[in-house]
Amino acid sequence: MRGVARGLGRLAGNASLLAFIGLACFAAAGAEAAPAPLRFAVSVSGTAHDVWNFTGAPSVAGGCERTVQTEGIRDVRFRTTRPTVVRVRSGRILATTFRNFAGTVTLAGANTTSVTCGEERTQTIADCAQTRRSFSKATVGARSARPGSITLGAVRATLRRSDCPLEPSDVRRQPLGTIPGPLRISTNSLANPRLARITVRVSASRRTNYGPLEQGTLQQRSSWRVTLVRLSP
Repeated sequence: MRGVARGLGRLAGNASLLAFIGLACFAAAGAEAAPAPLRFAVSVSGTAHDVWNFTGAPSVAGGCERTVQTEGIRDVRFRTTRPTVVRVRSGRILATTFRNFAGTVTLAGANTTSVTCGEERTQTIADCAQTRRSFSKATVGARSARPGSITLGAVRATLRRSDCPLEPSDVRRQPLGTIPGPLRISTNSLANPRLARITVRVSASRRTNYGPLEQGTLQQRSSWRVTLVRLSP
């Protein structure tokens, strides 16, 4: 009986080992069967246009109240100087960062400073000469929340700040203008090896009404073109 028990124990152990080996082989086969991600070289270009009439919250010093009203027109043109290689799996772009953005920002407008001290009120208007600033090496995050979709994320860019006209904080935070919503790309186009180039265009517009301490409006619109060039596996 003890011999039989030992034999059954060995058989059970061998069966468990065989089952483990089978599962490992199955997992390895599945890993080998998973297709390699597709690769694309992505280039981006676009424009943005901002117009504002903004008065910041008043400040008080020495019994006097001071407000600054800024009016501005801002135009941005940008493009990537080199493409960024991205990988696509099952219609999703793997999280990445689009790099090498360069561009110019043209700005014109005026600042109006008002100071009220009791019954006395003074106003100074400064007309601003048109300026042209440039930037390079900016980056934009990108990811796919679902197949056939690209969501653009935070923009990182170094841009000299303007004092005339002053730019509202919403403008300074968006050096490339308002960011469009998700880009839609056909998953069939992504998977089709006969399509060497895919171009997607997307635009966005936004109006901001300020209040109650701040006053004024900000109108923004932007247009982006994203081109994906298929690379060899």
